[in-house]
Amino acid sequence: MASLKTDGSAGPNISLPEPVSRTGPSSSSIMSKLPDGYVVHHFSRFKLLRTCAKVLVESLQSKSENQWLVILGLTQSAIRKLDEDHSCLEGIEYRFAWEGHAGFIKIVPSFEHDSVTDGVTRVLDLSLIKMGLESTISRKWVGTTMYKPTANKGKQADQGFLPPSRRPSAPGLPPGWPTLTIETGLSKSLSQLRQDALWWLSNSSGEVRIVLVISISKREDRVFIEVWQLAPPNSPRPLTRAYIQTLCQQSPNIPPLVQQQAVSQQAYCAHEVEISANGVTGAPLTLPFVAVYDRPPAQGEGDIVLTGQNFLDVTSDLF
Repeated sequence: MASLKTDGSAGPNISLPEPVSRTGPSSSSIMSKLPDGYVVHHFSRFKLLRTCAKVLVESLQSKSENQWLVILGLTQSAIRKLDEDHSCLEGIEYRFAWEGHAGFIKIVPSFEHDSVTDGVTRVLDLSLIKMGLESTISRKWVGTTMYKPTANKGKQADQGFLPPSRRPSAPGLPPGWPTLTIETGLSKSLSQLRQDALWWLSNSSGEVRIVLVISISKREDRVFIEVWQLAPPNSPRPLTRAYIQTLCQQSPNIPPLVQQQAVSQQAYCAHEVEISANGVTGAPLTLPFVAVYDRPPAQGEGDIVLTGQNFLDVTSDLF
């Protein structure tokens, strides 16, 4: 696994679209890192919400990079409809999160957004199939399942992996937390995507072990991938660059496999990959099997390794 560039030491020198703090934001509030220019809509009727969303889609098609729509004054029935009926915006694809009576929508701006997310899930799936985990029962993805840690908030990811140990124990019961989630967006959204990563780690009490943040920069024809996870419970507070580098140099760098309450968590960026038409920096990326599959590897199984060629294949429709 390539080491992380945190100071002047050796490691991939990646030009991220905005400065990265190696540790997570201080707050896990769902909307605390929205980029400038996000749209605010006061909810009254779905017809007006659809009109607002369509204007946002049109602006994205004309080179805008704002994909966020904040909705105030949501009723419980409106929250339920936005969660359960993804046709309610008449063909506009989105991801939804809410807290109290406020919600926010991430517009899925293009084919590329879904293509990259889907490509990464397929690479992970194929890796598991090659290990002998061929049955679809062995590999479940939660898609845009709404996760509700409390009665007054919930969130959808772009994708998430659910190992057999976390499947519902009976039909009709909710699934457990995914071990890995994916949050994908445009480069202007990177701060919010990192905040989304923190949301999954904190609200699951660390049961979500890894969050892949995928940032697509159309202007630069680049894709940036960050791996976010929690530091061990006995880590120094606050985390130092030297300590983070020590963690990142471990092979594999396994996140904690125990629950951690949000107040005691320290999240950090454990790995970065940059993909462009000129090649890949930061590959390979290793995802520990025990963290993703929620059990130690058996004979013939092992860590999931994403190679430079895998990343080029995943982004082949972009460049």
